[in-house]
Amino acid sequence: AMGRKGKKRRTHVEEDVQEKTGGERVPKSFVLRRGKVPALVRELIKDTRRMMAPFTALKLTERKSNSLNDFVALSGTLGVSHMLCFSTTETGTYLRLAKLPRGPTLHFKLEQYCLAKDVAASQRRPHSPKTEFLHPPLVVLNNMQSEAREVKLAGVMVQNLFPAIDVDTVKLSQCRRVLLWHRDTDTGNYQLRHYVVNVKSAGVTRGVRKILRKRQLPNMSRFQDI
Repeated sequence: AMGRKGKKRRTHVEEDVQEKTGGERVPKSFVLRRGKVPALVRELIKDTRRMMAPFTALKLTERKSNSLNDFVALSGTLGVSHMLCFSTTETGTYLRLAKLPRGPTLHFKLEQYCLAKDVAASQRRPHSPKTEFLHPPLVVLNNMQSEAREVKLAGVMVQNLFPAIDVDTVKLSQCRRVLLWHRDTDTGNYQLRHYVVNVKSAGVTRGVRKILRKRQLPNMSRFQDI
């Protein structure tokens, strides 16, 4: 007897490449390198990918045969909106920040940089990341008030790297990281800093703060005075 042709039922929901938050498309990014770069720059690329989490390709692999046009073509399928491209020449290390698919593109020369492992090594009690990278960071722009077109463009580009925050619906537990974009008005250079932030009670003593940290408050019914 001839068997009946089976029909596969959908048992999962495919991920929509155009995720939406608050009715707006979520910015996504590629962080990659072009050409040969030193080992420290490769570590910097890994740190940058973690900074861009969760809407970035953390395990993106570049091959010699890949061109920038390949990533631009792929970005349309995956809904990628920005590309951060690192490269190294005899004169230094450079970063290109591009809005896909048609620009604009900003070019930066890296004067100095510090890796996450170097920051952890310098701390007495280094922080161990847990759930901080499940949500995008808060973006803080400093000294970006200028009439110069390139300054305004840089501020808008950095701000649009991450989804906008709805202050009415955002949860405090999701605000665990801060990305600071600072412009030095004297030199015109930019500084990019990435922080982990914690919530602490303000205006209370150390003893009271310890009590507030506990999930279950102590039973003080036996005491007449505290």
